[in-house]
Amino acid sequence: MVCFNLLYRKGCNAFTIILFTGASVSVQAQQFDIKRVELANQQVIIHYDLNDTIPGRSYTLNVYSSTDNYLNPLQQLKGDIGMEVKPGYDKKISWDAKAELGDDFNGSVALEIRGRIYVPFVYFSSFNDYKSFKRGKPYEITWSGGTSRNILNFDLYRKEKKVATFANVANVGYYKMVLPKDTKPGKGYTFRVSDTKNKNEVVYTSAFKVKRKSPLLLKIIPLAVLGYLAYTFIGGSDDPGPAGPTNIVDPITPGGG
Repeated sequence: MVCFNLLYRKGCNAFTIILFTGASVSVQAQQFDIKRVELANQQVIIHYDLNDTIPGRSYTLNVYSSTDNYLNPLQQLKGDIGMEVKPGYDKKISWDAKAELGDDFNGSVALEIRGRIYVPFVYFSSFNDYKSFKRGKPYEITWSGGTSRNILNFDLYRKEKKVATFANVANVGYYKMVLPKDTKPGKGYTFRVSDTKNKNEVVYTSAFKVKRKSPLLLKIIPLAVLGYLAYTFIGGSDDPGPAGPTNIVDPITPGGG
């Protein structure tokens, strides 16, 4: 069984809510209101409104718990949570407490929501030019921002599944990227770029497609030609062809015999 304790705090250009129904915090142009909290089958559902008078801004929201003294954000979350959350009404966060805490957990948990204005720590320019990537072909990825102390991880995702990782990339503003040849062609790929030393520094690139380096048809045609030639030279002698079988004349015997 999971029980919950609730409070709230506020700060400059950021806010912290230790959950309780009806909690509200206002920070300059922002207003965050928890409307209600539900507990259903070990799913904690948080309903909230996030308002902002400045258009175009988005927020990073994370939920922490007292189980580790609020050190690491919870992972089993769905809904309006994470990076680039847009302001609006009737937002919802669902937390799978059973999956996060385990079947044997029995105690009281305080949850804390932390939010701040989303500001990317690096900006990618090359993804505006690359709408697709071919497997095995090098592409130079460029970006700006951050400091030389940032060491980056490029995690390749297709939707929610991580496909590959390019680890420990120096923040020098460019990197030659070659997608693995076994990457499946298709849509819905993005890079999750993070600072290896700061879990809060994360950006996602725009979505792109992955293509084969050579079109599949160009691979099929040579194989078909080779198959035909092999058939012709190995088994073609049994085929009489349109003119019928060809008879080989016996050699002439010396002396007219």
